[in-house]
Amino acid sequence: MGLRSMTVHRYEEIRRRLAEGRSLREIARALGCSRRTVREVRDGERRSPDVAKAVNDPLWMGQLDWPAIIHDLGLGHPLKFLWEERAQQLTTYSNFWKQFYRKFPEYREAAVTAREFAAGERVEVDYAGDPIEWIEVKTGEIRRAWVFVAALGFSQLLYARAAEDMRSRNWLGCHRRMFAYYGGVPHVTVPDCLKNGVLKCHLYDPDLNPGYAELAAQYGTAVVPARPNRPKDKAIVEGLVKILMRYVRFRYRRHRFTSLAEINRALTECIERINDRRHTRFGVSRRERFETAEKAALKPLPLVDDVGEWKDAKLHPDCYVYIDGDYYSAPHIHRHKKLRVKLTENQIEIFLQLERLAVHPRCRCKNGRRIKIDAHFPPASQAYYEATPQKLLSQSRFIHPELNRLFVELFNADVYGNIRRCQGFVSRCTKEINQSGNELASERIAAAIATMRRHNRVRVPYFKALLDQMRKQALQPQADRQIERRPGNPMLRYVAGSAGNETVPVTSTQESLDL
Repeated sequence: MGLRSMTVHRYEEIRRRLAEGRSLREIARALGCSRRTVREVRDGERRSPDVAKAVNDPLWMGQLDWPAIIHDLGLGHPLKFLWEERAQQLTTYSNFWKQFYRKFPEYREAAVTAREFAAGERVEVDYAGDPIEWIEVKTGEIRRAWVFVAALGFSQLLYARAAEDMRSRNWLGCHRRMFAYYGGVPHVTVPDCLKNGVLKCHLYDPDLNPGYAELAAQYGTAVVPARPNRPKDKAIVEGLVKILMRYVRFRYRRHRFTSLAEINRALTECIERINDRRHTRFGVSRRERFETAEKAALKPLPLVDDVGEWKDAKLHPDCYVYIDGDYYSAPHIHRHKKLRVKLTENQIEIFLQLERLAVHPRCRCKNGRRIKIDAHFPPASQAYYEATPQKLLSQSRFIHPELNRLFVELFNADVYGNIRRCQGFVSRCTKEINQSGNELASERIAAAIATMRRHNRVRVPYFKALLDQMRKQALQPQADRQIERRPGNPMLRYVAGSAGNETVPVTSTQESLDL
């Protein structure tokens, strides 16, 4: 065939002149085509201008099992993998796929629709398929980092960040950092149908994850997920994932990462190089196109960012809920109930329906640490948690200095063995202050402690008996009354004043109690 393409008019003109009996050379010269084309029309090899002429298959095609290739292709295996396995020794890949699509035109890809987006219209987000490996220096463990990638629709400005996993907290955190990197919010956000973003896929009205829906409402962007198994719905970010990961793996092919921070520094360097490079279609770099046309079209960032991840948790009998590797307390009256927990960057909020029960600072230790508020526990539990040497020393310091010195001596001798004993002293002193007042109780406490030291009998029951006796003595009237004993029978006693009896005074009641 000549340089000029075959058309319906040319085809009919060749047939008309052949019917008039003109020669091949004359027809070819007049119509500007080759004699071979005229001969093919005359011999019936070209029966229509829309149908290509019949071409014989190359010899190597007869050596392949085409039904098996069609079967494997239907299972979703790439055509290039099939060529590597079955035809790499026979022909090149470009020749293989050309002959394959000529022989089986029904397997050609469908037509592609070009998309044009307005400035600030959309951003597409996705995770890179292959993680980046890094080594924990302390343990030698090989870990993996998952790369979050985002791209604006108009300028195709690229953003990427690595995280230790693809859980909801990192998913939402990467979105917040992405919006901060762009300095604004696009009108539409297009994610994949992963569970952290979409709970249930639907063509027209998918169910979004509550935390992701709250983030979208906070930032004022509409979440329009791509259809399942339709990567072309977010073709921009799919292409940039391939460009970025190839670039990163090439530049750092001889480097071994040792931390997530190091991976993120490498990603930052790569995305800046890609964004500052001249785009073949735009004629300018992605960065320049973003700064000049799209940045002003983005929505402003919210003033307050309190978006968090939502989780369900049950309040255990010990008044704690387990969240993200640590324990957080909630009021004991709600034990065994299902609560809603909101996890933000800096705090943990616990809700029962619409009522907020507790707010805790977020702990990132992930080692089972317990973060508590004393008011959340019943009185018995509060007394148990308050039974610490520091707490008891603080309480004794406010009760009486002698009690504080006694506690210091006890704790120096044995801390854990004297905690409950000190609790008993504090409890008895508190009751005495409530019953007798601060001044009178201070005198009795000091006297009781002195008596215990004198007899080397530091016991809570003895301390209680001393305080009770002092209280009773204060209530009895002060009468001149003595106890007399007979010389013959010292076990008998009667009131003094009887004739012929010798009075024998008895020691004080305090000393008799000591004896």
